[in-house]
Amino acid sequence: MPDGTNSGLQGVQNQLISTAPTAPPPGSGLIAGANAATPPPQPPDYESLGKKQASADFAAASGNNGWEFDPAAIDAVIKNLEDSINGDHQESVTKAAVLMQIVPPGSEVGSQGYADVANKSGASYYEFAQGAQTYVSAYVDTLKQIRTAYQNNDQDAKDQLRSAGKVD
Repeated sequence: MPDGTNSGLQGVQNQLISTAPTAPPPGSGLIAGANAATPPPQPPDYESLGKKQASADFAAASGNNGWEFDPAAIDAVIKNLEDSINGDHQESVTKAAVLMQIVPPGSEVGSQGYADVANKSGASYYEFAQGAQTYVSAYVDTLKQIRTAYQNNDQDAKDQLRSAGKVD
């Protein structure tokens, strides 16, 4: 059943009294009556995400009763992550950079289109690989800060006990 606003005499009348769509600016590439696409969202702040995740992981681990800080264990985790940053993550970034430089195999439209799409895909992968590397680097930096804070706390406690004459 018609709703009375978009069909029949009422629909015609509504079209006549409504404001006309504005013409797009010249050179904008928009077709009259079309809407521009919304811009893509900003990429995530991988550094902030890495720091927050390391802090959250540490808080979850250290929140258990009976937990003790183990400098050797955290050093091993840091070393494994640094090896990953300098190994697999760096290799991904290097390979992604190559994927942004694809030359079309021919000069026809199909080859040009293929190269354009492949290079955009390579740029997207490059951005992802750099983001992952930044994320893990920030995670490691936060773990190092936590380790240093714990070591300083331990040293402060020892110094306080020594000054009270209870520990040699």
